[in-house]
Amino acid sequence: MRLISIYIVVTLVIALTLHTASSFAPSPIASSTSSRRSTLHPPPVSPFNSIFNENGLRMSQENEAQQSSGLPVFLDPGTKGGAVVLSILLFIIPILIYQISTGIFGLDEIETGRNIGVGFSVFTMLLWGSTYIFRVATKDMTYAKQLKDYEDAVIQKRLEELDEDEVQALVEDIEREEF
Repeated sequence: MRLISIYIVVTLVIALTLHTASSFAPSPIASSTSSRRSTLHPPPVSPFNSIFNENGLRMSQENEAQQSSGLPVFLDPGTKGGAVVLSILLFIIPILIYQISTGIFGLDEIETGRNIGVGFSVFTMLLWGSTYIFRVATKDMTYAKQLKDYEDAVIQKRLEELDEDEVQALVEDIEREEF
């Protein structure tokens, strides 16, 4: 009977989470607004854009657009829906482990609760710390992104200030270096 009530609670939480996560999904109105904004202010065109794109070098803004994960909105931890689902799972998992270990295996309730609390806390702290170390190692931090955007903007501004002859000479130099 106890297991059935746990199953019902978990099912209700998942159903509520799926309903909540769908409310965080992007709407067609938001996408039409962003497309309207992009048609009003097109990005500046430079002779170097084609060279950079052919060589695989892209501006960081283009890379950010390509980094969307293939996960549904309610499973992607980078979205609000994914954060809600992850939070609920992190809340329910220790409770389920506690219920299973005390109910089915008959372990002491106080000792089991203490061990699960300490173990789960240590596990989540190590997991969180490893994500930080991973972001530092891959330079996927706010400062690194801002620095890259700044460098790209400076290069773009310098290209816009050059005369057409100087730009053409630079393009020819780059094409010679490719061969």
